[in-house]
Amino acid sequence: MATYGESGEHAVLNIDRVQEKIENLDFEKATKKEMLKSFKLRLDTFSNDILFFNEPFTPVSITGTDCELNCKHCEKHYLQHMLDGSGGKLEHAVRSLAKRGRSGVLISGGSKLDGSVPTYELSGRIRDIKDKTHLKMSAHTGIINRQQARSLSTWLDMALVDCIGSDETISRILGLPNTVSDYEDTLKFLTDEGIPIAPHIIVGLNDGMLDGEFEAIEMVKGYDPAVVVIVVFIPTKGTAGAGSQHPALEDVAAVVAKARQAFPKTPLSLSCVRPGGRYRTHLDEYAILCGIDRIAVPSRSVYRLCGDIGLDIQEVGNMCCSYNPGD
Repeated sequence: MATYGESGEHAVLNIDRVQEKIENLDFEKATKKEMLKSFKLRLDTFSNDILFFNEPFTPVSITGTDCELNCKHCEKHYLQHMLDGSGGKLEHAVRSLAKRGRSGVLISGGSKLDGSVPTYELSGRIRDIKDKTHLKMSAHTGIINRQQARSLSTWLDMALVDCIGSDETISRILGLPNTVSDYEDTLKFLTDEGIPIAPHIIVGLNDGMLDGEFEAIEMVKGYDPAVVVIVVFIPTKGTAGAGSQHPALEDVAAVVAKARQAFPKTPLSLSCVRPGGRYRTHLDEYAILCGIDRIAVPSRSVYRLCGDIGLDIQEVGNMCCSYNPGD
């Protein structure tokens, strides 16, 4: 890891500069008040340090590009950008990452009609691959039951769980008959099996509008996450959500600030899954001003922001933002 700044000296946090930047935002007064409160709160636990994760784990799909659900926000698009681990190709894909010096892998894939990502069906095989490669194993779980969680516990190092706080969004966007309680049960089953969890709060999944994000944060508060991750909806070309708007930046800021206040001592990360372009530049800056303490694949502008307000950047290579350096 490297500390920001040519001198190598620790930066001095300028809280007045932080307040000035927040006050200059074209946000509601109440939002800006919560942002400053959240930023001050993160200082108590994380001081001046902010972690930048520039090399997330590579995702490998155990289903290739197949997905039974075909949700409106994705429609198999993101599976096309994963390594293909289907049809007996999983070990080759993971071994290729190990040979390239990667420290871990994200096991993913399309969902079954019950909302689960069926990595549990390959638990014995994945356990064997893990023993051979010694890579950290993260996985998207989807909605799972207790028996499936028990199977995952034989190899899973970090469970990445999308947490949805609205029955309407679950039904309309994901096409599932499940409810919010099924997501909470998933957190419970994983926690009961001793699997570290990294709940993902997806901002704007309901066509760019807030719907259940704050309820999802409250749900996660009942557990002890290793890290809480903020994901931001991307209107994706070729999907039913392509014509949707990006979530309003003020809405995203409000969710990040709420998460910071709900988890004052838990690492809070901005996911690599978020829109690009100028929107991303502003998003990253606002997330920092809301008290986030880590970012996956940060935009260049936040390096300048951190130097301006006095945050010490710690560059973390070859690691997913759901883990702590040295894990």
